[in-house]
Amino acid sequence: MARSAWKHMQTEGFSPGQIRAIMAANPPRRPVMPSLLQSTANTRPVLPGNDRLLRSDVPLSPTPADVDFLLSRSITTLIDLRSEAEITRKPCSLASDARFTYHHMPVTGGNAMPNSPADVPLSYLRMVDAQMERILRTIQESEGVMYFCTAGKDRTGVVSALLQREYGMSPEAIAAEYALSGDHLQSLFTDFYARHPEINVEIYTPKKEYMLQFLAMLA
Repeated sequence: MARSAWKHMQTEGFSPGQIRAIMAANPPRRPVMPSLLQSTANTRPVLPGNDRLLRSDVPLSPTPADVDFLLSRSITTLIDLRSEAEITRKPCSLASDARFTYHHMPVTGGNAMPNSPADVPLSYLRMVDAQMERILRTIQESEGVMYFCTAGKDRTGVVSALLQREYGMSPEAIAAEYALSGDHLQSLFTDFYARHPEINVEIYTPKKEYMLQFLAMLA
């Protein structure tokens, strides 16, 4: 985290303990590949070597280059995992683009905010229900797909983990890929925590151990 962010938190009235917690949960990151879309922060492939199955945060206002990128790879199926209320507040403009097939398939389980870090894997497990089966089936029956939630972290992370597990990725590889969202979203996390000091940083930060525990529950 940059020194300027530290100074910003001090001026916002954060206690030293709160600052340390935020810094610990968001250490300096290695540079990562940028998001595949110009208008998003967290668009990346789900499987190694497969550029026709993408996970993402919501593409609210995709650029012409973003649209060309998707169409050039025949990614024309879009699956929005967000709730009706989220879509009403922030609609995805591609939903009305005739070149894409847009599915609103909200993740229905595990949407309540976890009470503690220990509850994060349990919240993921609650997402694995009949609706999740329909989401996975739609993805598997489509040619080129991009699915997304708000940040592309939790709901999108669970969908990705289940697909990666099905395709034979190891738990360690799945957890490492899941944790990449922390790198992609670091600046957004810093701003969010600065505006919401009451939030438990550990709950929002994608950690490998959360995914490993979730996968162990599926076994």
